[in-house]
Amino acid sequence: MNPPARRWISVSEAAAYLGLHPHGVRKMIYRGTIPAVHVGRSVRVDLKRLEAQLEAQLEELGQR
Repeated sequence: MNPPARRWISVSEAAAYLGLHPHGVRKMIYRGTIPAVHVGRSVRVDLKRLEAQLEAQLEELGQR
């Protein structure tokens, strides 16, 4: 899936991007695994930080 053109995405969009269920993404946000902010009553995921975090995890795995 191609990433959306905007920086802040909804939990549902993040779930679709990662190939996960939205409930799983919410759990990861609650644990602090996925960077997110609350905007009013909704939660938004910073796509740039999420991608950077995924890249860092890949680099870490490559070093082992």
